[in-house]
Order: sequence, then structure tokens, then C-alpha cells
Amino acid sequence: MSSDGQNARFEWHHVRRKVLYAMLFVCVLSFAILRWVWWPVRISGDSMTPNYDDGQANYINRLAYLSASPRRGDVVGLRVGHDVYIKRVIGLPGEKIEFRRDIIVVNGEPLAEPYPVKPLLWRLRPVQLGENDYFVMGDNRTTSMLGAVQRTHIIGKAVF
Repeated sequence: MSSDGQNARFEWHHVRRKVLYAMLFVCVLSFAILRWVWWPVRISGDSMTPNYDDGQANYINRLAYLSASPRRGDVVGLRVGHDVYIKRVIGLPGEKIEFRRDIIVVNGEPLAEPYPVKPLLWRLRPVQLGENDYFVMGDNRTTSMLGAVQRTHIIGKAVF
């Protein structure tokens, strides 16, 4: 066999090995991202309609709040017991949340919500949030509300 044939065979094996290593790296990286950074979740129920639909797949960015705090209007993933919920942040630590008919009042000011929501149909008592508490609700206020949750229950921000 000629040396050119052996060189070509060596180069082909070398290229295949590089492709295999690259594919293995991509698989490990994808696993790490989906396991520890972007956590896949599925919306269950109508608590976030009209903005999120039942059965819709979403991801929670678990690194979103490592250097920042959740902000009003953020859609977050919450761990409550063994369940994970997707809810919207309405109130921030230290704020007073009140409910007047279908209007949410934060520290005496009506909350301007630029996203569509279904109105709240029941009366609730005012809530004074603690220094580590956030008030979260579903966008479908007729059927969903969670209330005050501690920061430790927020596992990340919903990305899409």
C-alpha cells in the first residue's frame, strides 16, 4: 500500500475522531444547559391565559436571578412543594398589595399592567409583604392566584 493511501486513511480517522469529540461535547453541553440553566416546563391549566396556553412548553432560566432580583411583571418559575408553577410577579418586598374590585393597588397606586389579564372577581384582604416576599398571581385572575411567596421559592425567570 502506498504512503499516500495510509496518510489519507490516517487523516480520515483523525477527522472522524474530531467530529465524534465535537458531537460528544455538544451533547454534554446541551445536557448541562437543560439540567442546570434552562429548565423545561409545561404550562398545566389556564391560570396564565391569555398569555400562556395550557400545554405550552416553556423554559425557566435558573441563572436569571443570580445577580438581580425579580422585577414586577416578570413571569417566574416557583417551586411549591414538589410542584413547579409559572406565575407573574405583582408585588415586591416591603410593598402593600390591595385589591379594589378588579384593580390591584400597590402602595396606594393602581398597578399599570401592560400585558393582558383576566380580571379578579373576588375580594381579598390587603397584604403587607415582608423583606423577602414577592406577591405572585396568574394572568387569569378569575381562576388563579398564589399570593405571597418567599424569594427562596422563585427558581428562575420564564424565558419563552
